[in-house]
Amino acid sequence: MPGIRRLAAEALPVNLAVSLHAANDADRDALVPINRRYPLDELMAACEAYVAAKRRRLSFEWALIADVNDQPRHADELAALCRPLRAHVNVIPLNPTPGYLAIGSPTERVRRFC
Repeated sequence: MPGIRRLAAEALPVNLAVSLHAANDADRDALVPINRRYPLDELMAACEAYVAAKRRRLSFEWALIADVNDQPRHADELAALCRPLRAHVNVIPLNPTPGYLAIGSPTERVRRFC
């Protein structure tokens, strides 16, 4: 997570948003391939360093994918991961993506997740 640590050291008044999409390494490896290089423990340590250095709120982005990361256990994992940082979490259903067959979660599942 050298980019996040570099940003934390810069004198720029910016907020950081991190694409998370999964709160455990097994799921995140499948959804966010860079997780294999920078697993969640490293990501979260860099995020903690950013928050400590900047004293700015951190945001996590979570695209809900039907039957992939939209179950109650995923919401529980997300809450446990983000709570210590008091981070803001943006949760939206996945938008259609050319070449990606998965679909966004239905509205009712989005409501239950949040």
